[in-house]
Amino acid sequence: MMKTSVALLAVLSVAGLAPVQLKEAAGSKTASATLQPSPEMQKLSDAFTGNWKVSEKFDVSSTLQGKNRQGTASFRLGPGVSLIEDYKSNGSAGELNSVALFWWDESARAYRLFTCANNYGCQLRGNLTWEGDKLVNSWQEEVNGQMATFTDSFVDISPSAFLQISEGSAGGKTIWRVITRHTRLNGEEH
Repeated sequence: MMKTSVALLAVLSVAGLAPVQLKEAAGSKTASATLQPSPEMQKLSDAFTGNWKVSEKFDVSSTLQGKNRQGTASFRLGPGVSLIEDYKSNGSAGELNSVALFWWDESARAYRLFTCANNYGCQLRGNLTWEGDKLVNSWQEEVNGQMATFTDSFVDISPSAFLQISEGSAGGKTIWRVITRHTRLNGEEH
């Protein structure tokens, strides 16, 4: 496991995907690679690290409108000073199992996001930036032969809860709107 983590860290660092700050251990004759989050990753970690109960409501969807799912999301710091989200939910909208990897890209001055979900495969999925107190992710993808624009907005962020509002539009029409409420589990405080 240690070799895998070190290899992933090396690949991400060489690719410029995960800037790493190295600090020399106090009193040590050799430098040790102690990962320290950048201020941007610390802000992301402070907002999301922990375990959450999730409740999804599909307001607009061609096939899932009016349906819902419940489950859990867990955020933790990972290799390369990344943030990893493990997500599982199920309900009338079907089952969703996903993992997401967030990292700070200094050259783009934005967070990057890599996601894998169900049997849909994995993909880079947008750039996230803070707009005041909300974190916004935007990306485009083809839907039914037409280019659609999607936005995930993380709003009303507090130590105990936040909302994720996912919206998509194509041809000037809203084609997707899902609201996911995250509530911290077990009274955890970060």
